[in-house]
Parts: sequence; structure tokens; C-alpha cells
Amino acid sequence: MPRGPTLAEQLAAKQRQISVAEFFERNRQILGFDNPQRALLTTVKEAVDNSLDAAEEARVLPEVDVEIAREESGPDRFRVIVSDNGPGILKREIPNVFGRLLYGSRFHANRQSRGQQGIGISAAVLYSGLTTARPVRVTSKVAEEEAAHVLDLVLDTQKNLPRTVRDELELWDRPHGTRIELVLKAKYLRSRQSPLEYLRGTAIVNPHARLTFREPDGTRTTFERASTETPPVSKEVLPHPYGLELGEFATILKQSAERTLREALPKRLAGVTPRALREVLERAKLTGAEAPGDLHGPPLEGLLAALHEVSMLPPSTDALSPIGAVLIKRGLRNVLGELRPEFYAPPVSRAPKVRAGAPFLVEVGLVYGGALPADQPIQLLRFANRVPLLFQQGACAITTAVGAVDWRRYGLDQRGGAGLPVGPCILLVHVASTRLPYTSESKEALAEDPELLKELQLALQVVARSLKGHISRKTRRAYASEKFTIIRRILPQIAEKASGLVGESVPDLTPVITEIMNVVTLETAGPEGPNPAPGLTATVTNYTARPRVLELFVEMPPELLRASSFEPAPDGSEAGLGRAWWTLPKLAPNGHAEVRLRAAAGTEVDGNDLDWYVAGVDEAHLLGAEPLPGDWDVRLPRQLVEAAEAAEVAAAAPDADEGGEVDYDGAEKAAELEEDD
Repeated sequence: MPRGPTLAEQLAAKQRQISVAEFFERNRQILGFDNPQRALLTTVKEAVDNSLDAAEEARVLPEVDVEIAREESGPDRFRVIVSDNGPGILKREIPNVFGRLLYGSRFHANRQSRGQQGIGISAAVLYSGLTTARPVRVTSKVAEEEAAHVLDLVLDTQKNLPRTVRDELELWDRPHGTRIELVLKAKYLRSRQSPLEYLRGTAIVNPHARLTFREPDGTRTTFERASTETPPVSKEVLPHPYGLELGEFATILKQSAERTLREALPKRLAGVTPRALREVLERAKLTGAEAPGDLHGPPLEGLLAALHEVSMLPPSTDALSPIGAVLIKRGLRNVLGELRPEFYAPPVSRAPKVRAGAPFLVEVGLVYGGALPADQPIQLLRFANRVPLLFQQGACAITTAVGAVDWRRYGLDQRGGAGLPVGPCILLVHVASTRLPYTSESKEALAEDPELLKELQLALQVVARSLKGHISRKTRRAYASEKFTIIRRILPQIAEKASGLVGESVPDLTPVITEIMNVVTLETAGPEGPNPAPGLTATVTNYTARPRVLELFVEMPPELLRASSFEPAPDGSEAGLGRAWWTLPKLAPNGHAEVRLRAAAGTEVDGNDLDWYVAGVDEAHLLGAEPLPGDWDVRLPRQLVEAAEAAEVAAAAPDADEGGEVDYDGAEKAAELEEDD
């Protein structure tokens, strides 16, 4: 009687290789497709990230259009269309890029990019086929071709290979670009974790991009670009020895083509100078003539330990593409302008550090006040390689670092001194790296790495100190404003009664007010007369003990600016933003200057629609106007202003003026003039 198969043989017969696509098909939650709402956002996110990466690599200002429409085939089915003006994709590469998991050009490149794993857009194609059995349609056109290639693709999950079901040529009005169209099971909601909020966040940290979004109900939202400068393209760099693990280091040496260790280390690792190479070999007790691939065991461990101990050059920033302080301010202003924040903290961009052999840096921006709610937790905007992180906030290192700061010391409420603080504040945190420590393949949160947490906390503390200074100055201004109101109401009554008792005329109280207050004020008043024309007058008065050269700025609806005239004429203006500015004549103590606005007949002028700013005086000594926001980036011909202020600094005491206010602005400008000379 023949022997039947044993249990081990039966089990062995059932074993077979699992395709990558087949694995993710059954574990789609790993990729961010665990529910219909998140699946829709992930699909949009992956398509837009690819579009932005492609446009930036081609040095093209990105223009990305996103459309989400309901499908008649079912209430829970949506069509997602994303098109861009990138360089396009060669026809032979289209099936692999969109229909094959773990296929891409950036996984092995040691540089910053949004997509690195080769999973994102092909995972969306996988989910689309899984939930609707519809092929994805890709249209791509490169600049050298007259027509666009249109391919309908499906992903064979058992083989992890694409299958083309349609291949045609089609005329497309774009000179080059890519368009992808998918139908998937999804759910659309307007919330903080919606495609609209993702695009809003993307617009903040990518101010060079123009993003257009059309929602299922037809609502169209456009985020115009705030900058016409494309960010620098990140370059591939060598891994840095700091933070390298032993296995990674052994692989690098085995793959090196150099014959000796002395040749391999400078060519395969970043920061290894001739001086550092000598010290490393001495500490590791090696000659440098050893073959890199033959090194293993204790000698290999000793070499890596020496590389960690010897001082190396810092990592190069060429592999990173930080946003930068200027563009962070522009992006926040461009997208959050309707909230009218009262304070933009100077953004912080830390110097690059090394984590696991890869360079990374942290950037932080903060806005405060305006229409932001004061009784709710702050809004935390998390970004990684210029991509918004909308899910898993509680499991992210960024959230941990924010909660570890004692915000009570800096003017915000925080129960127990831990967790997200409460207050009218938006906090932007961006981490850029060639290798980000994501907690999962869905790329929604960063792991709590010690080096990353340290850099995050240091950057957060810098913007927190700026916030504390602003809140302190705001408190002092509120006190000064109340004091000024009381003095102007009581002093005239005292002077009038005293003058009546002694039989003298009422004296001019302006010098007295100046001596007491030491402030610059701005007051507005409507036109007077029987039938006044629409308009108003802004009066700036110098209640300080020394002459001042001030700049006056106004912001109003652009249509009102176009319909208005000014006396005197502005020194500069930006009609599209509704802004104008003047350099006022030098104001002596107790002196004042006026700017008159006259609008066209029939135009309604509401003083609440105008925002006034003054530069040239410390914020704590300014009443009736706001200090110029740091995000305006106004550049004026200020030679006359600088010369006048430099002369004032030279004539005044070196430490403080008569009223006790240190002239920081004038001193700084005088120092700049001396440096230029």
C-alpha cells in the first residue's frame, strides 16, 4: 500500500510565493486605504505629490488641477482626476509607474523627495481596481511629441504586473503633462482630513505651485502661487557615517568598487576629509590597505565606532530642499490671509543634522491672533518633505515634541504643562530629510527618534520665545492705550479748571502728554462738511521726545484701492493685494502728518475694512495701528530714512532716548550703514 503524504508534505504543498501587490491587496490599511474617506484623500495625495515632484525636477512652476465627481453607478463611488503640467512620462514607462508596486526612480536616490517608496500612485490604482473593477486611465504627453498617449491599465495582483486594456493617441491642448483618472469606492466629507485641507496645506509649504480643486458639488477653489521661484532641486549625496548601523555600513563597503579602505571611505561616505580619514584609521588600528569587502567582525565594528567618534564635516544641504523662512511667511500669508493673524513669528530653519546616516532639518512657523479661536487647542500643521500629514496626529513625533514644550511660559494655556496648548495660534512644523522615519507605509506620522525630537524641541522653543515677546508687547500696548485714553480725558479738565482759577488761558497740553506717554499714535476720522465725499483722514502724531522718520502702510480691499486717490500720493503700492505705503516727513516731538483718502462717488468706505501699520517705532510704543507684518516683504528706497535715523542715533545717547525707549531700529540701521561703508 503506497504511503500517503505526511503532514509536513501537505503543508509544504500549500506554500507559495506571495506577490507584493497581493500582500497589499489584503492589507490595504497599511497604505492608508482603511476606510472610504481616507482612501479618497490618499488617492488625491499620492497623485498630487507625484505631480509636484515631476514639475520641480523639470524646473517648471507646477500647475495641478484636481477634480472629484460623483459616479452615477453608485452613491459611494467617485471619479478622481488629477492633471499637471509636468514633463510627462514616456509611453514605455507608463504601465510600470502606475500599475506596478515597488517600482520607482527615487527609492535608491539619497535625496529629498515626496515619493520614495514606489508604492503611492500604484497603490491607488490597486484600490481602484479592487473596489470598482474599473481600469485607470492615464494620459501623458512629453514635449517632443505632438499627441498624447492614452492608456487604460489594470494591476495584476498575483504577478504585480500591469496589463494594458487600451492604448490610443489623442490630441491634448497641453504642451506636456500627465493626467490620471480613477474610479473608486470613497466618501467625501469637508473636514480637517479632507482633500481640500490637504491642498490648503500643500499650498502653504509649496507657495510656488498653483493648485485648483473642484469638489463634487461644483465648488471651485484656487490656491494661487505666492512665489515664482522654483525650489532648488535636491541632489543625491553620499550617506553620512554618523548614525549608520553596522549592517548598512557592511553593505556599503561590500558594494564599493575601490580596492583599499583608504580609497573607499572618502568616496562612499560623506564628510570624510583626509584629516578625519587618518584619525579614523588610527583609532580603528587599521592601515587603510585592507580590501573593503573583506572587513567583518571586530575590525568592522571598530571602524564604524571610530567613524562615529571622529569629528566629521556636517552633512551637505544639497540633498535637502527646505522651504526657507521667507517662503514659509509667504505661504502662510497667502493661504491664511482671511484669518488676518496679528502676529507672524520669524520662521525658524535649523541647520541640518544627521539621523541614521541621513541628513535632516526642521523648520517651524507660527501665527497668532486675528480670527483664530482663543478657546480651542492650537492648530498644528504637520509636514514631511513638503507633504501635509493629516492623520495619526497623536502618534507623530511632531505632536510629541509640541506637547513636551511648556507653553505656559510663553503665554498660552496648557493644562498640566503637557499636550497641545490652547490659544489663537497656528503652528507649522516641517521636517525635511532624505530618509524620513515614517511609522508606516501610509506616511502619515513620524516615529519618535531621539535626534529628531531634540531638533524639534529646539526649533519650537525659538518661535515660542518670539510669541512670548509679542504677547508681552501687546499687554504693554493695551496698558499704554488705556493710560493714554484716561490722560487725554482728565488732563484737559484739570487744565481748564486750573486756568479758570488763576485767570489764564488753557495751555497747550501736547508737550505734557508727550512727556508722560512716549508713544506714536494713529487716528482716523471721516470727512467733514455738509456733503462730504467718501473717504477718511489718517493722522500720525509723534508723542515721543525725539524726532522720528516713520513709514505708514495701509491695506484695504483691492477694488477700494483702485477707486481711491490719496494726498499725498503713495511712495509705492501693490494693487493686486490692496496695499499702499508712504515715508512720512520727519516728525518733530508733538508733530503730526496726515494722509487723506478720497474715494470715487458712490463708493462706500468702511474704516473697518482698512488696516493701518506703522514702521519706525517699537511695537510697545505704537497706538492705533499695528507694526508692519514681517510677511509683507516690502522693499522701499530708504536712503533718506536710513540717513535720518543714523543721524539721530549719532546725536542721541547710546543707550536710550529721553523717554527711556531704546532705539533698536535706528541703531541697527546705523550699524548696517557702517558695514556697507
